[in-house]
Amino acid sequence: MKVLFASGGSAGHVDPAIATAEALKDLSPTASIVFMGTRAGIESRLVPSAGYPLLTIEKLPFPRRFSISSLAWPVRAISNLHRARRIVRDFDVVVGFGGYVSAFGILAAFLERVPRIVHEANALSGLANRFAGRLGALAFASYPRAEKQMRNARLMALPLRKNMQAAPMDQTEAKRFFDVPVDLPTVLIVGGSLGARRLNAMVSNMVSAGESLPYSIIHSLGHDVDLPVASSRYRPLAYMERMDVALSAADLVISRAGAGAVAQIARFEVPAIFIPLWHGNGEQGANAAPAAEIGAALVLKEDDTLESRLRTEVTRLIGNSMELSTMRSAYAKLPVSLHSCDGADEMAAEIIAQFRAKVGAQVR
Repeated sequence: MKVLFASGGSAGHVDPAIATAEALKDLSPTASIVFMGTRAGIESRLVPSAGYPLLTIEKLPFPRRFSISSLAWPVRAISNLHRARRIVRDFDVVVGFGGYVSAFGILAAFLERVPRIVHEANALSGLANRFAGRLGALAFASYPRAEKQMRNARLMALPLRKNMQAAPMDQTEAKRFFDVPVDLPTVLIVGGSLGARRLNAMVSNMVSAGESLPYSIIHSLGHDVDLPVASSRYRPLAYMERMDVALSAADLVISRAGAGAVAQIARFEVPAIFIPLWHGNGEQGANAAPAAEIGAALVLKEDDTLESRLRTEVTRLIGNSMELSTMRSAYAKLPVSLHSCDGADEMAAEIIAQFRAKVGAQVR
């Protein structure tokens, strides 16, 4: 069985694909797994480090507004599609997780009559996955709202990496892992795989008081950012390699609301303050809404009052252990597809089923 994962652009697209690949290897050790992405995307680092080959197409996002350069997009897209078709025809199943790389992979699979599967992680389905559903792809979605927006979709939890599926580490041991005080509350701040400039700046202002902080901070700033000076109560990091340990250590997390971040936080049931990025179709705000509606999280809008409101809410929550405990307990009210760690195994099983159906059809 040869499986191609068409996934790239951001960790939100790549991490679930790698998680599914890991689960597929467990279920079918002889499976041949290859990724399709770009040389410029985060997949060029994440995929090889996970041990999988990466075949590349041109980085070619969909033009969202007219410009002179957008006039050349159709020609470049046709060339990219030809490249994707040459790649795809050697595989038994193609799997996508949204974004332009997935769109080219799924369209190529349709044209080459290769079985195809997509998973939508966000609460608002993206153009690529809605398009894939119309091309007959087997479709899954984490959010009931997205399920209704895609043709013949079914609910399935977002595939998570193995370390995110494991039981949380003891909180004291997790705090020692990051060398922060075990006797103080810990706030985890995550800007996303590519960082968040304004959030990082606000954190810098928050820690300017240095040792007077009544809590410790573990701060993931993102790649290509100069790391600030650490202190006993402030641990700045680039990309967070052990998010499972960081979430185990956290009493409160401040985060953007990408689908992967929300799924991981919900999995570890950490009280959260989400600050959605209001870009694209507004999916980050929609991603955070279910947790906010059940009382597991707060959602703050990124306006001129954000920094003062963030300081106020962090101080209030971190000093109220009863409210934090209530927020943790509230995660149990989420739908299973937003609170489960079984997505990777379920997705891998669907890939195997698609392969067997293809083989059966060829025999008949």
